[in-house]
Amino acid sequence: MKNKNLVIAIVAGVILLIGISSFFVFGNRTTLTPVTQIPPEDTITVMKSEEIGLSLTITEDNKEVVMEVAKTDNIKGLDYELSYKSKGDIPRGVIGHIDIKQPGKEISQTITLGTCSDVCHYDEDVANIKLMVKIAKTDGTIAQVEKALN
Repeated sequence: MKNKNLVIAIVAGVILLIGISSFFVFGNRTTLTPVTQIPPEDTITVMKSEEIGLSLTITEDNKEVVMEVAKTDNIKGLDYELSYKSKGDIPRGVIGHIDIKQPGKEISQTITLGTCSDVCHYDEDVANIKLMVKIAKTDGTIAQVEKALN
């Protein structure tokens, strides 16, 4: 009799366990909502530096870099990011924006390799200078140009 009651209790426990598990697996379903697709980002065309007449030179004292763009026709503005390593292999960088107010006219931007407020503190042992320029064109498209100084 003891064994019969024990078997009944075990079978009842297993059935109860299966019932509770079934509720969590099958009974708590939610309806899936459709995923909204995010539109793709604007396509960015990669250009060669020659196409905009981009030049990058470092000054003789290694304290500044001069960026020049000779071909500004069809360009509204430029966003630039200059990155480099300074003494101790410390990554450094400068970002900026230039509005093209006179399309067709050459522009020049001097970029300090360091920080300036009242006094300039120039970075030492500058290496791996890389310039990335995003170009906003007058037709609404965006292009990108990269240039490096070794």
